[in-house]
Amino acid sequence: MLRNAVVHIANEQPFMADLVYAPTPGDVSLICRNMRTMNGTKPVFVDFADSTFLLPIAQVRFIEIPAASYEEAAAAEAADGAEPADGAAERPGLALVPGSADGVQPEAESTSSGPIEDLDHDLLRRIREA
Repeated sequence: MLRNAVVHIANEQPFMADLVYAPTPGDVSLICRNMRTMNGTKPVFVDFADSTFLLPIAQVRFIEIPAASYEEAAAAEAADGAEPADGAAERPGLALVPGSADGVQPEAESTSSGPIEDLDHDLLRRIREA
C-alpha cells in the first residue's frame, strides 16, 4: 500500500489517500483507502472513513506519490516475505520504486545534464512543428 498519496481530481480540491495499488497505464479506476483532506480531516463527501474508494481515472488529473511511500511499501513487502499481502503479484507492471519493474533503482546510463536532453530529439522536433 502506498501511503499519503495526494490525488488531484478535476474541479475539486486535492485530497490525501492510501493507494492500494500503484496506478498503471491500463487502469480505469483508482482504488484507495483512508481518504482525507490535506489538513487530515474527513472530506464532506465521505460517509464512512474506513471505506474503500473507487475513483474513475478519467476524473483524476494527476497523483503525487512521495518517494518515501515507495520505500515504506518495499520495506513492508520485504518484512512480509516474497509474496505481497495486497495482491501486487497479480498486478503486472507494479513497481515499488519508480522507473523499475523489480523494485531496484536503475543505474544511470545517460551522461546528459538534464531531463530535457534525455527526450527523443525527433519528438521535440515534431512538437515544435505542431
